Amino acid sequence: MSTDRDTVRSYDAVAAEYAAEAAAMPEWVATEIDAFVTGLGGSGRVLEIGSGGGRDALELEKRGISVRRTDISKGFVELLRESGFEADLLDPLTEDLADPQRPGTPYDGIWACACLIHVAREDFGTVLGRLAEATRPGGRLHASVREGDGKDVSTQGSAAAPRRYVETYWRESALRSAVTDAGWIVSEVRRCIGKPDDRWLSVRARRA
Repeated sequence: MSTDRDTVRSYDAVAAEYAAEAAAMPEWVATEIDAFVTGLGGSGRVLEIGSGGGRDALELEKRGISVRRTDISKGFVELLRESGFEADLLDPLTEDLADPQRPGTPYDGIWACACLIHVAREDFGTVLGRLAEATRPGGRLHASVREGDGKDVSTQGSAAAPRRYVETYWRESALRSAVTDAGWIVSEVRRCIGKPDDRWLSVRARRA
């Protein structure tokens, strides 16, 4: 499993609350969506990893992109389905990434915004490599991770309902190397800031 089980259970427990909190589009994410859609030429079929509450998929679809929504959290998948969207429970480390709507046809792009932070460092390259294999040559990748060193475990919630999130942090040089080694050509790594001191590295790349 690419994501710590306690992290998945924590998202399962608060899927609706998290989706509501994340409903507003951060400016840096909107900028990355603009660049991603431009790179795709305004059309294409995209695999979204970590769809969460579905905010980004909706915006991508407004721009003419077809999105396959997936998440490793059953809570998010059920929330999306209850909202009328097709969504699949998917672990990008271990499960088949092929598009059930287009058998044998690779994706035009991968959108993985602020979700691969939960992939262990030793599994990160494998996940990116599997995503590359599922994407056509020249297809686009957006992936964003938190900037920093090592990893962190944050504990939230209450004693009766504890929530535990494990995050892996990256520096630009190591991130570029991991993405390149996995079969992508990095065009740019942008430093982005969300909330105060919430620093992200946003990768724009294409399939080699």
